[in-house]
Amino acid sequence: MTFWQKIFRNSVPSADQRYSQLVTVLLHHQRLMGEIILQLPHRFDHQLQATMGLAWAGNQLVIRVNPDRLLVLRQDDAVLMLAHLALHMVWKHPARYTNYSDQELVAVATDIAVNQYLPGTPQGTASLAQLRRVLRRPVPEKLDSQEYLQIINGASQEEREKLLHAVGGTNAGNASKTAAEQPVESHAGWVSGTQINADQAARLAAVNQLVHQAWRQTPQRDRGLLPGEVQAQIERPVEPIAVVPTWQQLLRRQLGKIAQGHQPRANRFNRRQPLRMDLPGQVSRLVPAVHIFVDNSGSVSDEELAAALLAIGQMTGTLGLPAWLYSFDAKVSGKGTRLRPGQAPRLTRQGGGGTQFQCVFDYLRDHRVPKTGTMVIIITDGWGESTLRCHHYYDVFWLLTTKRDQLSVPTPASHVLELRRKQND
Repeated sequence: MTFWQKIFRNSVPSADQRYSQLVTVLLHHQRLMGEIILQLPHRFDHQLQATMGLAWAGNQLVIRVNPDRLLVLRQDDAVLMLAHLALHMVWKHPARYTNYSDQELVAVATDIAVNQYLPGTPQGTASLAQLRRVLRRPVPEKLDSQEYLQIINGASQEEREKLLHAVGGTNAGNASKTAAEQPVESHAGWVSGTQINADQAARLAAVNQLVHQAWRQTPQRDRGLLPGEVQAQIERPVEPIAVVPTWQQLLRRQLGKIAQGHQPRANRFNRRQPLRMDLPGQVSRLVPAVHIFVDNSGSVSDEELAAALLAIGQMTGTLGLPAWLYSFDAKVSGKGTRLRPGQAPRLTRQGGGGTQFQCVFDYLRDHRVPKTGTMVIIITDGWGESTLRCHHYYDVFWLLTTKRDQLSVPTPASHVLELRRKQND
């Protein structure tokens, strides 16, 4: 006879009954975590790709639960997952990272931070041991999630992919997995759709109020059993601003998506097994060059420009991507020079007249640069014309020497970054 049959006298419990029982068990073993979960309303969702997860409903957090998956999850695993969610609340992770651009990395960093205060690691969540194995170096324990996020952002594209694969992939990629392979937790509700520009201050206040209410409901004897870091976070909370990736990190991440490799081709023999006609061969994937255009009239100094170009050269060199460098004002000067990885580039500024961004896109079109898979980087002060025909070149990074709002093109279908922006601006 199973545990649940004993509890409910041989009847199969409903999802509501089981959820209530799990909260009761959590209250008994970890009073503060149970008090936090007790204050959060839960909503059943059969379409949820995980068992449970925190999600925003306006400025209120709820726990989304897949009732079908909850009924087949072991009690110990389910209680562990509820404690995991409660620790996210203690550190205010769903509110701190509401507007962060890369939620996959946020999920990994925040899970690593909270799982160190649990007796085990919930299925499909990241651990410090996984991060250490992927990076092949010691990583300090008991850091804040923001510090783990900085470490992950500083890793290579290959290391980040290995880490995501070790954890179990993204929520978006879980639709095709079997029920047994699905993760226990979902971070998808932290930010979605129109909530990307949510009121972060209001959400932080809501989480803070909920956690302190749970703290007041927790008896003193149970508070003393908590790890010192958890007590300190509640009594003297440290709420650093979520890390904003630097332009180098964002650019490196995007460059990694167009790295060279091979692709299967049915009309080519497989070199390893030529007699297997059912196995496709491979051909080299064409890798378009990265095209970098520097505005002659830009306010960037030669030293800053050289440092930026050297950083881009190192990125493209690591990924094996060719990069070409041009200067422009009202027209593009010359045919461009090859940017050598690890070598300080020499760029001769010519012209110096008025800036016209249109000449960059006309140059790409006239020289038949492929529109797909090609990255265009424009280093400029942003002062040019207000209307632009991009000729369907959309993978464009505007690297501004001024503020983002100084770009004269009102709604560019591209990425706008600041060259001089600091890590925590």
